[in-house]
Amino acid sequence: MVVPEGPLAGTTRLHSEVEATDVGVDGAAVDDGGEPPAKRVKLSGAQRKALAKERSAVERKEKKGMNKSRRFQKVHDEQDICWRIACGRGCELGEKCKFSHDIPAYLAMKPPDLHIPTGLLTVPPFVEASDAERTPRCPYFDEYGYCRVGFKCRFLGAHLDGEGTSVAVRRNEEKAERVKETVVELNNVSSDLMKRLRKWEFPFTRAKEFAQILKANEGHSMAFAPIGGSSLAPTELPIEDGEEEPSVENGTSKSTSTNQPRIVERLEKRRLHWQGLTYLAPLTTVGNLPFRRLCVDFGADITCGEMGLAHSFLQGSKEEWSLVRRHPSERIFGVQMAGNHPTQTANCAEVIGDECPDLDFVDLNAGCPIDLVYQTGSGSALLNMAGKLGKCLMGMNYALKDVPVTLKMRTGVRDGMPTAHKLMPRLYDWGISSVTLHGRTRQQRYTRLADWSYIQQCVKTLRSGSSGNNGFDPMPFWGNGDCFSGVEYWETVNATGVDGIMIGRGALIKPWLFTEIKERRDWDISSRERLDLIRKYAEFGLCHFGSDTAGINTTRRYLCEALSFLHRYIPIGLLEVLPAKLNDRAPAFRGRDELETLLASADSRTWVKISEMFLGPAPAEWTFVPKHKSNAYGGDEEAQG
Repeated sequence: MVVPEGPLAGTTRLHSEVEATDVGVDGAAVDDGGEPPAKRVKLSGAQRKALAKERSAVERKEKKGMNKSRRFQKVHDEQDICWRIACGRGCELGEKCKFSHDIPAYLAMKPPDLHIPTGLLTVPPFVEASDAERTPRCPYFDEYGYCRVGFKCRFLGAHLDGEGTSVAVRRNEEKAERVKETVVELNNVSSDLMKRLRKWEFPFTRAKEFAQILKANEGHSMAFAPIGGSSLAPTELPIEDGEEEPSVENGTSKSTSTNQPRIVERLEKRRLHWQGLTYLAPLTTVGNLPFRRLCVDFGADITCGEMGLAHSFLQGSKEEWSLVRRHPSERIFGVQMAGNHPTQTANCAEVIGDECPDLDFVDLNAGCPIDLVYQTGSGSALLNMAGKLGKCLMGMNYALKDVPVTLKMRTGVRDGMPTAHKLMPRLYDWGISSVTLHGRTRQQRYTRLADWSYIQQCVKTLRSGSSGNNGFDPMPFWGNGDCFSGVEYWETVNATGVDGIMIGRGALIKPWLFTEIKERRDWDISSRERLDLIRKYAEFGLCHFGSDTAGINTTRRYLCEALSFLHRYIPIGLLEVLPAKLNDRAPAFRGRDELETLLASADSRTWVKISEMFLGPAPAEWTFVPKHKSNAYGGDEEAQG
């Protein structure tokens, strides 16, 4: 008999595997090679219990975390038509075009028009059934005076003239001209620029000048001259002999000597007067243009596009350059980038500054904790390399002319070893116009509470080192982390001395948080108001992504992404204690009406059903896999959108 050596010895093969082994003629189990295997080990009760516990832990782990292998594909019409013909233009390819030019045949095969209901109910079916009989209304046509997808629009009846073979897409020229300044999206980058970037034909004039400055000051720290030509010397920074990048890893400087920074002429920048304003954080995936429009409607004053990678910008990535687009309703708008080298960030900043005239600031991300970003030396990895961080910021400043440069950072990389306070005295020397500090380390990610006492310490450090600002208003300092109510916002601002709090996850769960901040109150929003918010998001998405089949399902995908946060809201009327806390997780609850219960569902299939109220039935081949496994139900479907 085989005696096990440890508590789980001999259990590497699961019981189901052993039991499924073929049995020979004599009743002995045999393996694939025909040789009888060793006898099955008989486990004690304690061993079986330990094995069951181990299996249970593995299963729980598999159900947690993120679905990192999500893939998204566009859904198109079953019978497609030439894009130029659909938009009412001529096709220069003629008969050589691989798409159909037969409009009547396309319309005959086209699915029925959709409609967006406006009558909302708190009981099933939650939207007015009579709306289905009304004339289709195209959100894009209502906003712009024309529809950019023409005959491909799924709300075609709203702007179709004629019958049979004599059909045409209506266009309201007077309205189209009138709304140019109020609704047409800004910072639309041409395809010609992307081709020039891919071929490295962009001149990068100012970035090359800065590269020469870097070369001339190799091995030395650098600083901009103080504002107004003051004779005050920039802050001294300890650096290592022979090292280009001073390090503050593990919260301590590794150098033993001090050097006077080399002075670079400062370029005059626009002033940022942001006191008393509200600030929406750059939010990956969910913080797209339709969501920012929604937050602006609720009172957001400053908005920033999703983080883009400097490397991808310089490669002419169409997806990356779509992140710079701005809606005219966004009062103050900026672009955020992540990079890992001063030359790279300077090149990227110059292209953005030259090609995006409707830009108020450019932000450098020094706080992203994602492994994919951190391992390339970008994001929060820059916090360990103060010299490189400073040169990245100075290069961006040099390349952007008068466009201000801002910084978003974390307290440090490792828990218990904050380093942000060591960088505060240098921010003026690097030409920063505003700084945002997230009160967590990179290792902490989004767990536990943000450290607002440390943020307060950094505010004092920055303010005490503002003598080099030569009498101008001090640099705006924004805190970030866990703000989830209007009352809590102002209490934190008054207690810590920050100029404001950048709102991130709080806005994802309750976009009306900006209204609460402006009105200094808690808003017990009704379920119908929340459903109307979802309807507005759907309309904003159609105006941005398009009202054809592909645009509708792209909107559906991002609406489901938004609902993955919106469902976490707990109505104020159900809370025992105010204000609500961002990291609180309530048990499953029944709302005050059926709609409130529906909107609290954590089932991703319910989110798809909610999207169908405004975007029509989801195609049979379309599925949505949520980012977090805890919201996933069913098999391993492939996400599309």
